[in-house]
Amino acid sequence: MKIIYNIVLIVSVFASSLLQVHAGEQHTEKTLQVALVKTANQTTDSTQVVEMHEKLVTALYKKQQAFEMRVYVLVGIALLLVFIFGVLCFLNKRGDKRLEKIITLLEKRKLPTDEKTNTEHFQLDIDETIIDAILENLQAFENERGFLVSKITLHSFAKQLQTNTKYLSKVINAHKLKSFRNYINDLRVQYSIQKLENNGSYRKYTLKAMAKEAGFATAESFTKAFQKKTGKTVSSFLMHKNQILSE
Repeated sequence: MKIIYNIVLIVSVFASSLLQVHAGEQHTEKTLQVALVKTANQTTDSTQVVEMHEKLVTALYKKQQAFEMRVYVLVGIALLLVFIFGVLCFLNKRGDKRLEKIITLLEKRKLPTDEKTNTEHFQLDIDETIIDAILENLQAFENERGFLVSKITLHSFAKQLQTNTKYLSKVINAHKLKSFRNYINDLRVQYSIQKLENNGSYRKYTLKAMAKEAGFATAESFTKAFQKKTGKTVSSFLMHKNQILSE
């Protein structure tokens, strides 16, 4: 808005300048016209008078041309500023609309968890009985720590729960709010965190041993999943935990 205000101010200044130039040119033109009248009233036989008359006519013509040129330039600049003003107004309105869309999207993301889950649950297009059965099996899977099995895939897991991969994936996405792989990895990391907090001997394990017990195929996949969920590396987590225990 400050830019728009400045443009309006500039246009006003140019308009004022244009009026001043016009007034000055009118004064000069009147002066030249008076001089022309005086020379016309003098003796026409005089060569000096004729030359003076021609010079005054030429000067008046040049003044008129200069004035017109200034007017064209000032009008052109004013039109350009008006055009820029219009473009800025358009962009400003467009920016306001974009801001409203962003705010609307942010408000939608702030929906309560229950409301969000219910909306996604409605959009699953799966029979309620099937959804309830899958959720019950997932709870049993978590309680029995079935995620500690290293070689577990979506296909084998769906077969284990006696459902298909499409239904299982949709239910996990909607109710756990994550993909199947992230769901399994988060359960494994959470298991490792509990062991690190409650089991002193587990804290002495190597990364490879921790990864193996938690169901990860490699130490690298374990450390990546751990840092993704906690925001810390395993070593920094252990250091923090040891500091707490030593206090």
